[in-house]
Formats: sequence, structure tokens, C-alpha cells
Amino acid sequence: MRVVRTKLGEGQVILCCAMALFVSGYAFQALSFSMPGLIRDWNLDTALVGPLLSSAIFGLLLGYIFVAPLADRVGERPVICGAMVSLALATTVCMTASTIAVLVLGRVFTGVSIGTALPSAVSIASRHGTMRWRGAQVVGIYVAFSIGFLAAGLVSGWIVPRWGWRAPWAAAVPLALVSALLGMALPARGGEAAGVPVGRPLAVLFAPHLKAGTVSFWIMFSIGLGLFYALQSWLPLLSAREGLPYSSAVAATSMFTLGTALGALPMIWWADRMGPFRALAAMAAVGLTGIVLLGTFAQKGGPSFHAAAMIAGVGIGGGQKGMIAAASLFYPPAVRSTGLGWALGLGRLGAACGPLLIGYLTMHDVESGTALLCLALPVPVVVMAAGFLDRTYGRIDRAAHHPPSLSTDHKRTP
Repeated sequence: MRVVRTKLGEGQVILCCAMALFVSGYAFQALSFSMPGLIRDWNLDTALVGPLLSSAIFGLLLGYIFVAPLADRVGERPVICGAMVSLALATTVCMTASTIAVLVLGRVFTGVSIGTALPSAVSIASRHGTMRWRGAQVVGIYVAFSIGFLAAGLVSGWIVPRWGWRAPWAAAVPLALVSALLGMALPARGGEAAGVPVGRPLAVLFAPHLKAGTVSFWIMFSIGLGLFYALQSWLPLLSAREGLPYSSAVAATSMFTLGTALGALPMIWWADRMGPFRALAAMAAVGLTGIVLLGTFAQKGGPSFHAAAMIAGVGIGGGQKGMIAAASLFYPPAVRSTGLGWALGLGRLGAACGPLLIGYLTMHDVESGTALLCLALPVPVVVMAAGFLDRTYGRIDRAAHHPPSLSTDHKRTP
């Protein structure tokens, strides 16, 4: 295995990766809090809201599947730096857009930039520290993505009423450029295993010992990300649709976002004691509880609705981070960016469907509470997929042979 050389210490490497995720989360979420003002100023048709919110998710799909795997060939550092520069440019396009077409284009390239950077940042983080805590470390840095979402809500709640819906994007440009400069000190290349078939990393994901895990991860990512982006994108509008004031809509969404960050704590705790796959099943149950409570209290609002948003965020956000951590432990280093990229990329198909589903329901005058309850239907599938992975692969966080060799069959570790 190639030795990874870096100008930074281990903690500094993790902070650089976390910075890239923080900026990505902020830039991605800025539109959701700008949407009420955008609809008002542009007199935007409600039918265009879903596609506009999903445009960045489509960009994520492109970035994850077609650009992120380049890191397995050229190394993560140039990929992260290029993605952060691209994110600064894309955010500038969004901030200065004068038509819906330009705004959609800017959001697509925002998604491409984020989808390119995220797998490389996670891949770097997953190679540092002891084997037992690498999954927890990945969960920890991914919290920065949720904190970016939370920062977008807090900043928007303060500056949008004063300076308009374009204002939140102004902070993302310099932050992305700073992240690109910091990324230049990251490891030049990952630690590739010797003997890896060059040029066909996607085929490796379907090797006999990886195939079942790959399919299961794709299913879980699709559902988990669909739930996450449906709530993150639509919760402000669904709250306002029920007559709640803008401040209350922002508070509910901010509580959900805070919950996605706090969800890392039970996920890390349960994963260390039960294993990553059983922990994923537990987090899905928490998320299901939160979604049901959200649908129940959607019309009433108030503290109960805000608490339900946080519970949903804990389960959905903690589960999302746990999926990424488990996948980073599951795939060998030489195809880790490809494995993560495809799981996250195909997961964006579900992520695109989530906001579109809520948009379809609202167009047909379905009550906000009923629309939220519909999101609970696919959650049991996540529980079953996580149980299957646990029975098939066991405690991959404790297995001495994990990540598995590309030339040997997998054997379950109890």
C-alpha cells in the first residue's frame, strides 16, 4: 500500500475535509431559505418549485457518478481543490441570476461541485486513525455538512428579511475559495492496494464479495437521501403553507437541521456497541418516529412540531452519516471514492424523487400533514436492508480483513 504523504497533521487533515463539507452544505441549502422571497419577487409558479429544488440534486448525481471517481485515478487533492473553485463560480452564478434558466444552471453546477468533493473528503478521512474509530471519524466530519445546512438557516433568518433572498449566497463564495486553498495541503494521493484492476473500478463494486453490499447500500442511500432532501427542501414551505409565520418555518427547519447534526452522537455510540448496520436500523426507527410526529403536529405548529422536526433530523441525519461511514469501511481504498460516489449518486435518484413527490402532493392540495406522513412509508425498507447487511457481513468495523481484499471472497465476522 502506498504511503500517504501530507503537509498537515492528522487533525488538520480532518479539519480541511470538514471545511469542504461545511461549505458544501451551506451552498446547497441556501436556496431553500431563499425560496419564499424568490417566489414572491419573481412571481414564480408553484409547479416550478419542485424542479428548481431538485436541480442541485441532479447536479449531485452527475458529480458523484461521473466526476468523483476520478479521485481513484488522479488522487483526492486536485479533485477537492477543483470542486471548491467550481462551487465558488456556481454560487456566483446563482447569486447574480436574472432568469429561472440561469438559476437552474447555477444550481446544477453547484450540485456537480459538491458531488465531486464529498466522496474524496470522506475517503481521505476514512484512512486516518485506528480501525475502530474510522467510521466514527467519518460520521464526525460529515456533521460539518449538516452544520453548513444549519448555518444557512441561521444566516438566512437574519439577512433575508433585511437584504433579500440573494444575500445568503454572498458568504459561500469566499468560503469555497478558502476551502480550495486549504485543500492544496491535503494528501496528494490515496493509499491504493497493489494489484487493483486499473480502469474498471465500477466492475469491482460487483465482485462476488461486494455485490450484495453494493446493491443494499444503493437502496438505503436512495431512501435515506430522499427523506432528507424532501424535508430539508420543503419543510419551510410546508410550514408556511399551514399559516405558520416565517420565523416559525425557519425554526422548524433549523431544528431538523440541528437534529441531523446531533444524530451523529447516537449513531457513533450505537455503532461502537452494536455494529454499524444494527445502528443504522435503530436510527431508521428514530427517523420513522419523527416523521410520524411531524405529520401529526403539522397544522398545530409550536414546540411539539419543532421537537418532532428535531427527532426526525436525528434519525434521518444520523442514519445518513452512518450509511456513508459504513460504506467507507466496506469498500477497499482503491475503489472507495467510486463506491461512495455511486452510492451517493444513485441515492440522488431517491433524493430527486423526494422533493418532487412533496411537490406533486401539494399541487393536488394534499394537506401538509398527510404529505409528511407519506414519507414514512419507505422507512421499513431501510431497516430490512440494514438487517440483511448485518447478517451477511457482520461487524465490518472490527474485522481485521476489512476493507476486503479485491482478490478474496468475503467471510462474515461476527
